[in-house]
Amino acid sequence: MKKALVVEGGAMRGVFAAGVLDVFLAKEQQFDFAIGVSAGATNLSTFVSRIPGLSRTLITEYATRREFFSPLRFIRGGHMTDVHWLWHQARAQLDSRRPYAPSTTPLYVGVTNVDTGQCDYIRADQDNIDDLMVASCSIPVAYREQPKIGQHRYVDGGVGDSIPVRKAYEMGAREITVVLSQPLGFSKPTVKSSWLLEKLYGHQPALLATLLGRAEVYNETLEFLKHPPADLTLNIVAPPAGFNVKRLTMDRKKLDRGYKYGKIAALKMLREHRLAAA
Repeated sequence: MKKALVVEGGAMRGVFAAGVLDVFLAKEQQFDFAIGVSAGATNLSTFVSRIPGLSRTLITEYATRREFFSPLRFIRGGHMTDVHWLWHQARAQLDSRRPYAPSTTPLYVGVTNVDTGQCDYIRADQDNIDDLMVASCSIPVAYREQPKIGQHRYVDGGVGDSIPVRKAYEMGAREITVVLSQPLGFSKPTVKSSWLLEKLYGHQPALLATLLGRAEVYNETLEFLKHPPADLTLNIVAPPAGFNVKRLTMDRKKLDRGYKYGKIAALKMLREHRLAAA
């Protein structure tokens, strides 16, 4: 029975998943493959590379710098979130701290195809990982470019599929551990006003339709998690109700607390999993 690890994105909310994955590393949890989008993909890059603590460092120390997040730069015509800069800080750390033994866990990265509006899932390797990670984290509007991979341009993977659990199921996984970035009970609100999206992306109708329908797809995925197929075992790790890290939270104390919440939730899930298996 294939086991998969799925990690939701969520920008700075990814600090929760950083805590979860560090516990999984410490407890030597094994998966047949991993799949993530946006911050979920970057978190997984450090997990499959078996470098504990790196995702926490990237989020709390690098992503809080003005080189990454700058509203003033955005007003002047640049990126609000420079994901190219942030990923290459991550890549430098990965290259310098990578263990001698190569990763044996395949990592699939979700990226939203601008031409089709669908999420494409591409296996990461040494040749494409830089382009994949930048594309998967390219939040529309906040990152002004649409990175090109092959013949297509892409944006944030979370636009097309925020929680790629159904894709993992389609790929044959029958035990899936899902790390969420929102507390259980959350549902994504629909877009109340579409005029800005229509102005920005009216010339890319497939992407516009996906952006406008994102809440519906997200909430359908939540229903899949609540009512999975009979042959699927789900292990869900979600932040507690008191989790107050937002997409662009820069408060170091809140981020550190969010990381600790992730570690606590992972330990609880593993403990309950062992009890259920006993």
